[in-house]
Amino acid sequence: MRQTQTRRPSTYFEELSDADRTTRLHAMLADRPNTDDVWVFAYGSLIWRPCFAYVERLKATLAGYRRRFSVWTLIARGTPAAPGLALALEEGDGVCHGVAYRLAPSYALAGLEALWAREMLTSIYRPRWLTVTVDDRAVTAISFVVEKADAQYAGALPTAEQAAIIAAAHGKLGSCRDYLANTVAELAMLGIDEPGLTALLQEVDAIAARNTSQIAPEP
Repeated sequence: MRQTQTRRPSTYFEELSDADRTTRLHAMLADRPNTDDVWVFAYGSLIWRPCFAYVERLKATLAGYRRRFSVWTLIARGTPAAPGLALALEEGDGVCHGVAYRLAPSYALAGLEALWAREMLTSIYRPRWLTVTVDDRAVTAISFVVEKADAQYAGALPTAEQAAIIAAAHGKLGSCRDYLANTVAELAMLGIDEPGLTALLQEVDAIAARNTSQIAPEP
């Protein structure tokens, strides 16, 4: 049976305007829980490259969600010619282990503005207040859930296809492979075992090794 080729984007996705981004941030804050603390739940690059100051960083668990490489990236870690994949938070069975950051009340707005400028470049993510567990207690944190109706959503690609895409992609912020490797390494440092991501990284590196051997000059 012939396997269907995934349709990959060839043009940049429309960016949100500064005004739209600001409106969405203030709408989020208007729905803020009645607490002085602002928490942010990180499941991808925010774990190892936060863009805001924080007063506390704790290992956290989010039930009913999972992380998956299901978002096309054409700027940060890919191009229209060779799109990359970024991690997304999707509703589903199981739990997602990550990091919860606590922002100081005096800095929360500035920190969230920096976060919105980074994560809300397009409309692929939908910020939500979610309940995460840290130190055996529940806190309400902001996290970014994927918008599956958005054109930037790649869907549930087979592992082999994810690996092939990641192995070939490089963008303004570096390679897609390093994005994956940094996430795996940071999760391991936190004592979080993520077999799926580890296996994906091994497959990506196997592709790179095969490609290198094919172009190596004969002695």
